[in-house]
Amino acid sequence: MHVELALFDGDTLLDRCVIRVGQLQVIDTFSRFQVAHRLREDTADVVLSDFASPITLTKVTLDMPIHESSDWESIKLGVEEYVIAFRCRLDT
Repeated sequence: MHVELALFDGDTLLDRCVIRVGQLQVIDTFSRFQVAHRLREDTADVVLSDFASPITLTKVTLDMPIHESSDWESIKLGVEEYVIAFRCRLDT
């Protein structure tokens, strides 16, 4: 499954990346965070960590259903203004 991820602080885009989630666990490093990911039976484990300063997040764990997104989906993270947006595409 291909997953596009975008991390926002309010309306400000902090980082955007694309990962390919497969059976083996992989850790991808981007400019503002790392993403560890792998497929389970019916979900994808996606963990964002090692955030660059001044981002105050420590770890974000997503238990993402394997699916194809019709549009961007988003989750507000905690009491800060951080939002993780994602869009999934199934491998064909």
